[in-house]
Amino acid sequence: MSNRFLLEVGLEEIPAWMVEDASRQLAREIERGLQELEVDFHSPSRRYNTPRRLAVGVDGLPDRQPDRREVVTGPPTSVAFDDQGRPTQAAHGFAKKMGVEAADLQVEKTVKGDYVSCSRTIEGKALTELLPQVSEKAVRAVQWPKNMYWRPSRFRYIRPIRWMVALLGVREIDFEIEGVKSGRITWGHRFLGQQRLVLSNAEDYPERLVRGYVLADPQQRRQRIEAGLQQAVPEGLSPLADEALMEDVVYLNEYPTVIRGTFEEKYLEIPREVLVTVMRFHQKYFAVVDREGGLRNHFLTVLNTADDEDGRIRKGHEKVLRARLEDAAFFWEGDSAKPLQERVSDLDAVTFQEKLGSYGDKTRRLKVLCGLLAQAWPQLDAPALQTAARLCKTDLTTDMVGELPELQGVMGGLYARRQGHDEKVCQAIYQHYRPASLEEDIPESLEGAALALADKLDTLVGCFGIGMIPKGSRDPFGLRRQAQGIVKILMDLGEKTPAALTLSQLAEWALQEHDPQEPGEEVKGNVLEFLAQRVRHLLEQEGLAYDVINAVLASPVERPHERLRMAQALSAMRGEEDFEALASAFKRIRNILAKARQDLPGVEEDLLEEEAEQELYRHFQDARPQVGRLLQAHEYEAALRRMAALRRPVDRFFDDVMVMAEEERLQLNRLALLRELSRLFLSAADISEIVHKD
Repeated sequence: MSNRFLLEVGLEEIPAWMVEDASRQLAREIERGLQELEVDFHSPSRRYNTPRRLAVGVDGLPDRQPDRREVVTGPPTSVAFDDQGRPTQAAHGFAKKMGVEAADLQVEKTVKGDYVSCSRTIEGKALTELLPQVSEKAVRAVQWPKNMYWRPSRFRYIRPIRWMVALLGVREIDFEIEGVKSGRITWGHRFLGQQRLVLSNAEDYPERLVRGYVLADPQQRRQRIEAGLQQAVPEGLSPLADEALMEDVVYLNEYPTVIRGTFEEKYLEIPREVLVTVMRFHQKYFAVVDREGGLRNHFLTVLNTADDEDGRIRKGHEKVLRARLEDAAFFWEGDSAKPLQERVSDLDAVTFQEKLGSYGDKTRRLKVLCGLLAQAWPQLDAPALQTAARLCKTDLTTDMVGELPELQGVMGGLYARRQGHDEKVCQAIYQHYRPASLEEDIPESLEGAALALADKLDTLVGCFGIGMIPKGSRDPFGLRRQAQGIVKILMDLGEKTPAALTLSQLAEWALQEHDPQEPGEEVKGNVLEFLAQRVRHLLEQEGLAYDVINAVLASPVERPHERLRMAQALSAMRGEEDFEALASAFKRIRNILAKARQDLPGVEEDLLEEEAEQELYRHFQDARPQVGRLLQAHEYEAALRRMAALRRPVDRFFDDVMVMAEEERLQLNRLALLRELSRLFLSAADISEIVHKD
């Protein structure tokens, strides 16, 4: 018989950003528990969730666990049988333990020798006996970013568990966690319809909850919200697309309904960024735009209720938003009245980090670092970059950023523009916190990119210098994000950055303005290793194979975009016969050199006696300058193809030449030739890391 299993955990409201991951964990743990019991089921399981519940539905379960055949090993045959081949007392004892006769024992050959053995059938248990343990283990296994704890057991969970449902078809699965027993009673919406809902079987779950005004399927809630947004918006207008806000409201509501409100048109004089942020971050409202993308004086909000027939909820939201916008208008005018230049000295009173000083100290470091960048990067507008470095943190002293910290940098750019600063300065300040994620674009201007690099480098190197290195999930200054931003900027700019702008050079410049607790070289090494990890992460996000990534990251990373381009070239060539054969040969070269002495002499052409080694040396001499020029011109695939052309002389060398010749001079000379070949290959990547595809 095929059954559906349902497990639901009911809780107090879970923070919206935690719901989806927790739901995924619970489903994974249930599936893992069933797999460990060797129980077949239809995969994947169905996941349901709301702010007040996590639930999993698994279809296709049998009534019982399947029977299993088990082979049990007993004593060695040398102990189990005497010289005549008759069973000893040891054999009889083992047979009695297994419930069989000694004559039924079999001989099992193992790497340790021959042993007697017995196979037996272990009868599967009813799933009603097994699912309680699976369910309890799965609920307890969910990991939360933050927890409450129970007294006195110290059981830790995000919120108090209020109820649990566990059904296999129509049968209840009984288990208990911290005094809460499972059953068949779930709960509907807090305020709408019938709240206490009795489930007759697991199949009824989604439909029964709908009758209780709960949409347990997040996709169903999303579709209802999307449809509601389109219905509520006036003709000719549309909701401003906001995927992050959509994710929030999907997991904030059990029965979402969209309503529209308005605000006075005078507030449209406030910058768009401020209006959207007030609505989005503070009120969870969707902004409304016209066909040209201009903001209009409407907002859309998602209610956790069925309707707002008399408009009282709408009026309440309009009143709250009006107060918010009035504050924003006041801050905009008040902050603009004080020039940003006059705010620079105020930064000395704003702490950046206790050991790293104030934002005034950070600003002074940024000016020096931006000066060094401008010297190495002729395309930068040095005066504009210096002005942007001096003013970029001043908006931290404004009332607007105090109220809306999400607008750091953005407000500085807007105030700078309103106060008549050069557009390059405004744009650099506005975008210098970018990118905050892999999805966000880097700053559009070179000055913005340079300022963002300087800001992130100062934070990263400064924190590493005082021992604040991220460990596990702890990363209070977002250093992984800062390092990722550095790497993404350098990757996306590519050849627009000068050759001197290496990760080593950037780290050295940033270190000059700090007084680290540890030796500078040690701090620099840690920073570069941390940045290399971010390069690896970005290459993985590009979908590149692990062996290709290992190949291009085998040597210290200096210019991330070059590693990306090389990885793409390697990916394009892998699988080609000449290249894979050369990769295998290079692996052989690396193994030979690993066992050789390190102080090898230079190659002496007069000692190349065999025709095959002479031929290889000629081809190598031709290839080396060509590969160098191609790499310098960033023509990575062409460089790899030029190296792949060495495949045949390399193969002939290994076929015809004895590398470890008896005469030491010949041996060392051949090893030196292999060393030069190795250096040539490594100038591009460690192609010995490439795994041969059958």
